[in-house]
Amino acid sequence: MALTLMRDDAVDILTRQHAQIRRGFYKAAVPGPTRRRAFEQLMRLLAVHEAAEEAHVHPVARRALQAGRTVAARRREEEKQAKKLLVALWRTGPEGKGYLRQLNAARKAVLAHAGREEREEFTALRRAVGATRLRMLGAEIKLTQAYAPTRPHRWVNNEATNKLAAPLLGPIDRMRDLARNATRR
Repeated sequence: MALTLMRDDAVDILTRQHAQIRRGFYKAAVPGPTRRRAFEQLMRLLAVHEAAEEAHVHPVARRALQAGRTVAARRREEEKQAKKLLVALWRTGPEGKGYLRQLNAARKAVLAHAGREEREEFTALRRAVGATRLRMLGAEIKLTQAYAPTRPHRWVNNEATNKLAAPLLGPIDRMRDLARNATRR
């Protein structure tokens, strides 16, 4: 178990998830019977991805990078703005009025943010943090994502609120997901 957890480093995990998120936005735009499922998968991925970044990656960047405070603060502000769009998108849902417009606005904000993370934060982390620490950070990300909330929560957007809210909101969201999926069958 421990070896599996530490196989991937944080940058590899998050960069792969950025690619999944890019594809997820396009899948969630496709009309038809698969749209709802694609939307829910995208929202879940975005929620667990951001929870891990906010709880672990940005704090490490803040401490380890030369301009870490500035970089982390910018990424957190971008996430806060994107989360507002995602909360509105979640409320609208894939059948709601203005869905595609909201999906596109969220896509632009999230992908611009992801690009800046990859260029500014992840590249600098690779230089500043050792490979062992990046693998440990990868394990922290995997563990956090296993119990993180599965939908965006507007007020959960920093290290402290993520670490405090995840053990409560994660199970609640997962129970809601199970109940919603059970009623569809």
